[in-house]
Amino acid sequence: MRYCLYFFLSIMVPNQHRMSLLDDYQLLEIPTNATEQEAKVAFRKLARRYHPDKNPNHDTTEVFQRLQAAYENVQGAIRLGDQVVDWQPFTFTQENTHSSGAKNRYQHFSSASDKQQAAFVKERQRAYEEMKRNNAQHEKTREEAIKSARNALNEKRVKALYEKAFKASAGSQQDSSFDSQRHTEPFEPDHATATTSSIPPYQTFVDQSDQNQRTPFRLNAAKAAFRVTTYLACFAAGVYATLHWQSSTNSAQTQPLSSIPYISGLYPQYRVGAAYTLNITNLYAEPDTQSTSLQTMPALSELESIQLQGDWLTVRYQGINGWVQAKYIGYGTANQAQKTGCIGQPGLAPKHGALLGDAQGNSRLRILNQLPQHSKLTFESYDGRAPFSIYLYAKQAYAANYIPRGNYRLVLETGSLYHQACNQFLFNDTTQVILDPVDFASTEQTLTLTP
Repeated sequence: MRYCLYFFLSIMVPNQHRMSLLDDYQLLEIPTNATEQEAKVAFRKLARRYHPDKNPNHDTTEVFQRLQAAYENVQGAIRLGDQVVDWQPFTFTQENTHSSGAKNRYQHFSSASDKQQAAFVKERQRAYEEMKRNNAQHEKTREEAIKSARNALNEKRVKALYEKAFKASAGSQQDSSFDSQRHTEPFEPDHATATTSSIPPYQTFVDQSDQNQRTPFRLNAAKAAFRVTTYLACFAAGVYATLHWQSSTNSAQTQPLSSIPYISGLYPQYRVGAAYTLNITNLYAEPDTQSTSLQTMPALSELESIQLQGDWLTVRYQGINGWVQAKYIGYGTANQAQKTGCIGQPGLAPKHGALLGDAQGNSRLRILNQLPQHSKLTFESYDGRAPFSIYLYAKQAYAANYIPRGNYRLVLETGSLYHQACNQFLFNDTTQVILDPVDFASTEQTLTLTP
C-alpha cells in the first residue's frame, strides 16, 4: 500500500504542484462531504504509516509532506464551508447503464471551463503560499521581539549588579585606606601627627603612648610570620610538583596511554602502514609471548606495520622485523596522535543518528544524506548554547526532532576511522561550513547532503 500511494502521488502531483482540492480529498482517502474530525482521523492514520521515523529504509519525507499539505487544504476548506463542485459519487446501477430514460444519479455538471478551473486552482495555491509566508514572517517577528525584550531585561539586571558591585568595591577601598593609615601612622617619626589623629571612643581611657609602642611589634611579627609561611608553602608546592612530574613520567612508560579498551578485528584496513606503540612493547621473533624477545620498544615509538594476523602484527622497527600484539599498537603516527589528541584505541563508532552532546528542543530537521562516507554534522549556536553534533552513516537519511530553537552555523565533518578520544576522524578528515546562519523555529526544515 505504501508504494501504491507513493506511485499515485508521483502521477497525480508532478513537479510538486497540487492540481485541485479534489486531489487532496482523494489523497486522504475520504469523501468530499467528510467532516473535520473524519479528515483528522484519516490524516493521523496515513501519517503514522508514512512518517519518516517509521520508514528508516525508505525515504517517505516527500509523501509525508504532501499528506500534510493536503490535510491543511482540506481542513481550511471544511472550516470555510467550501464545497467540491467538480465531482460527485457515481454508482453503476442497472437503471443508469441499460435505460436511457432512467433517472441518472449523476446530474451535476461544472459550468466553468478548464482555463477558469486552472486559474482558480492557481489563485488558491498562491493565496495558500502567501499565507504560509505571512505566518513564517509573523513567527520570526515574534521571536525577535521576545529576544529583544529578554536582552533589554538582562542588560538592566547586569547594569544594576555592576553598580551595586562598584559601590561595594568603593566602600571596601575606603575602609582599607583608613586601616592602612591607622596602622602606618605609629611608624612615622613625627609623633605629633599620630596624636592629632582621631581616636575611637572605646580607647578614650587607654594610654596612647603605651599602645603606640606595642602596635609596631605586633604588626612586624605578624608580617614576618605570614612571609615565612608563604615561602614554606611555595617551596613545598614546588617539591610536590617536581615529584609528581617524575612519577607520572616514569609511569607513562608502563601504563597504557588510553583507557579505551582494545577490540579485536576493528578497522583491519588501517592496520597496515604507519603505527606507533602505546606503551613499552616487546618485539617477538614469533607470534607468541613465550618466544624470544628481539627488542623492547618504548612508548610512542614509530614503526611500520606490514601484515595483520589475528591479534598479532608483523612490524619493522629500526630495521628489525618481528611480531607485536595489536592491542599495544595505535593507528597512524605518534606525531599525529600527539597533535590531535587521538591517542590509544579508537573504540566503536557511534550509531547512526547518535547525538554527540546535549540538545533538548522541538524543532524538526530532515537530513537527506547522500555522502559516501561517515560524517558528523555539528550545530554551533549563535545564542551561546553548547554545540552538539549528529553522527551519520554513509547514504542513510535521518530525522532529528529535538533541535532547540535559535540561530546556528552548521559545520559538516567527513572522514574515516572515528576516534572517541578526540571526537574526530583520524584519516581523510575534512571540515566545511554548509549553512551560516540558519534559523530553527516551529517550521520543519530539510537538509540535503551531497558529495
